[in-house]
Amino acid sequence: MIRTGRCLAVALLLAALAAAGARGAERQKFSLAALRRDGVIIPFASFDGRGWSLHWPDSDVGVPLPISLADIPKKWWGPQGPDAPWTAWLPGGETPPLTLRKPVHAKVFCSGHPAVATDYRGGPIDLREPTVVKDGLAVAGDVTIQDITSVSVHTPDAKRVIDLITGEFNKQEKLAAEHFINWTHPFSPEDRKQFPIKLEAFYRSTETTSRGKWTTTYVEAIRRFPPRPVDRECGLITFVRGWITQPEGKAPVINIGARVTYCDRAEVSFMLPFGRVVLENEAYWIYQISSWRDELYTVSRVRPDAVRPMVAVAGGGCPKDAIR
Repeated sequence: MIRTGRCLAVALLLAALAAAGARGAERQKFSLAALRRDGVIIPFASFDGRGWSLHWPDSDVGVPLPISLADIPKKWWGPQGPDAPWTAWLPGGETPPLTLRKPVHAKVFCSGHPAVATDYRGGPIDLREPTVVKDGLAVAGDVTIQDITSVSVHTPDAKRVIDLITGEFNKQEKLAAEHFINWTHPFSPEDRKQFPIKLEAFYRSTETTSRGKWTTTYVEAIRRFPPRPVDRECGLITFVRGWITQPEGKAPVINIGARVTYCDRAEVSFMLPFGRVVLENEAYWIYQISSWRDELYTVSRVRPDAVRPMVAVAGGGCPKDAIR
C-alpha cells in the first residue's frame, strides 16, 4: 500500500513536470529590432518566454562583422533561432515580411552597430545626418505588437494633462535650476510660473491585465523664457519629460524630470514610440530615446504604479561636444 502510494505520487509529480515543460515550450519567444528607413535592422531585445535579454552585440567594438547571414553566430539571433522569419511592424498596422540580405555595419552617430540589411525601403534618407530615421520595429518570433496612441497636443485632454503636471513641473524645474553650482537662473521661481507650459509630445495606452485597468501616459513639455541680450537670441527653456500612470478610480502617479537648458536643447532626449506588447499579465512599451548625439532602444514594463526599464541598449553616440 505504501509502495503504491509512492508510485502514485511519483507519477503525479512526473505529470506535473511534463505539463510545466509543455507550458514552457509554448511560451512566446521572439526578438525585436529597430527598423531604419534604409532597410537596416538593429536587433536590441529578446524575450525567451520568461524574461528579457540582449543576445545581439550592442556595439561593433571588438566584434568582427560576419561575412554572410550563415556566418552570424546562432546565439546572436535570440531564443526564436536563426530560421524564424522577420516582419516589419509599421505605424498604422502594416506588417510586410522582411527578407534578410546580409550583415552590415550601421553607422549611428560617431559609433557603429552590427546590423542586418533587408529588402525594406521606407523612403529617401539624408546621408549627411548622423543617424537614420526609424520607421518602426522588425520582429522575429511569436508576438503581436500593439499601437501606442499619439494624442494631439491641441486636444482638451492635452490641456488637462498640463493642469495635472503643473505642480510637479514647477517642483522639478526648481530642482533642475538649483542643480548648477556657479550659475543662478535669471528668472525667480515665482517669475517662472508666469510663463506657460506647452506639451510637445503626448503618448498614451490603456492596459487591462490581472493587475487591473489603467492608463499609461508619456509626455514631453516645455516652458520658454524670453531671450536676454547675453543669450544671442536663444533663450532658456525648461524641458520636462516622463510618465503618468493612473489606475482606474485612483489618483495618478506622476514621475517626470526636468532639464534647464537653452533653445538648442543640448542634452535633451526625446521619445519615438515603436509599440507595445502584453505578455500574460505584464504590459511593455517599446521605444527609442534619442538626443542630438545618441540614441537608445528600450523596453519598459508599465504597471499601474510605476514604469521600469527591462532592456536599454545604446544604439550609438558621440562624446559630448563632438558634433557641435
